[in-house]
Amino acid sequence: MKAEDLMKELGGITRRVEIVPSGIYGLDRLLNGGFPRGAVVLLAGNPGTGKSTFAAKFLYEGARRFKEPGIYLNFVEPRNDFLNHMAMLGMDFESLEKDGLFHYVEALTIVDEDALISQLEEVLRLVDEVKARRIVIDSITAMLQIVRDKAKIRELLQNFFVNGLKPLGVTSILIAEHPYGARVVGYGIEEFIVDAVFILRFQIEQGKLQRILELRKARWAPIHQAELPFYMRPGVVIEISLPEEPEEVPPFDITKTYDLCKLLGSLRVNDRYLIRITAPGSEQETQAALRAICRVLSIPRGAQVLIGLSTTVNSRLVTSMLATSFIMSEPISVLVISFKSSPQAISNMARCMLDMSSKGRNTASKLRQLHVISLNPSAYTVNELNDIMHLAMEKIRPEIAIFEGLEILKAMVEERELLFNLYNMLLRNKRNGITGFYLYSLPMRSAMSELDLAAMFDMGMYLETSPGRLSDYYNEKRYSGLTLDMGVEVYHQLAHIHFNMSVDTQKLAELHCIG
Repeated sequence: MKAEDLMKELGGITRRVEIVPSGIYGLDRLLNGGFPRGAVVLLAGNPGTGKSTFAAKFLYEGARRFKEPGIYLNFVEPRNDFLNHMAMLGMDFESLEKDGLFHYVEALTIVDEDALISQLEEVLRLVDEVKARRIVIDSITAMLQIVRDKAKIRELLQNFFVNGLKPLGVTSILIAEHPYGARVVGYGIEEFIVDAVFILRFQIEQGKLQRILELRKARWAPIHQAELPFYMRPGVVIEISLPEEPEEVPPFDITKTYDLCKLLGSLRVNDRYLIRITAPGSEQETQAALRAICRVLSIPRGAQVLIGLSTTVNSRLVTSMLATSFIMSEPISVLVISFKSSPQAISNMARCMLDMSSKGRNTASKLRQLHVISLNPSAYTVNELNDIMHLAMEKIRPEIAIFEGLEILKAMVEERELLFNLYNMLLRNKRNGITGFYLYSLPMRSAMSELDLAAMFDMGMYLETSPGRLSDYYNEKRYSGLTLDMGVEVYHQLAHIHFNMSVDTQKLAELHCIG
């Protein structure tokens, strides 16, 4: 049972009214599907927080997806400015206007009570005429500044919204200005006649701007998360970040596994393995040990693997080898998100390894399976980073996701926010069946078990270099005979093993895969 379903059951909440989806996914999920039909919602906020855009999204999705006619009554913005602004965000209201699903009422010249009452009566006639199901008033603040008497304000609000629109099943959003530092919205009367109160505001996080949606009141739904970060961008328009639910995570798909031994073995130079896994003992003992190691390194689809690297291990090399082994062996999509390497650096190394392993055959087509995104953690809030990664996952839909440089992320963002977003990313990747590899440079292997979310990963590995011998440099050539020798410790729910792995870095250098 999902948490929200349990909340409904414990609270005795049942569906006795029709629910109107707002069209904003995260909000609808939080509010049991949306707003009750005929609800009056007060949307307040500081200047520039996105109130008009938020309300417009409600009308736009209602008309576009549910064929519900909507009316936008605006006291502050001319029609053309509104249409142009919303078009820039991907909302084509002009097409909806032509289809009779959207009506814009410009009320910029209203200056006295009589004119205001006439305008509201005209809007009620329009509601009846076009069978409107949704309406936005922008803004209730401008409207009520015309009316000076508080008793008249209450009467006006009661007659127009509660007695006028609500019985017609028209769901309303009232936009209100909320000055910085104000403790109540408007005159304070507005909050008492509405069914919900949402506040939009800004928050500064490490010098970066974060928009916050505060759910102050919603009569029909329990509010178990009162503050939600949200973003505005073209196409999506409004994106609300919600935590994932563990009960939505399915078990592993054991019918699909990735054999890391086989995958890494696909990287070769002139029929020689680029990467070799070794174990001590006689030949028979070694073969038995390798079979056991490869069974442990068979990773089910949807597993999340933490890879700790000693500070002497080049994370870009490990990232590139891992990504290349997947696109070399499987017709699958691989996404690399790096916080320390450029897309060109990783793609060039992958191209070199592909040329080396397949002798140039199909390199271009295989590289099209690899997508690399670099993100600078200092340029975004941690919630924005999470949102960008989520959108990349939605667009690319990779089977494999590799995250390089989590230690950079940890150093630059607030730890609690990092843990919150990393936890939700792990759950989301598991739910979507994306196999994830998370590369984290750590000073020592004991630090692996001390990571706060270590228990959330399905497998852990720690790679640590072993010092090379002087004989490795015996020839005059710079890289003659050079290999990168590493000890690998694997933490698996069924086994805890250690083995050695070597990478033929001499060949990588000769072919200019590394500098």
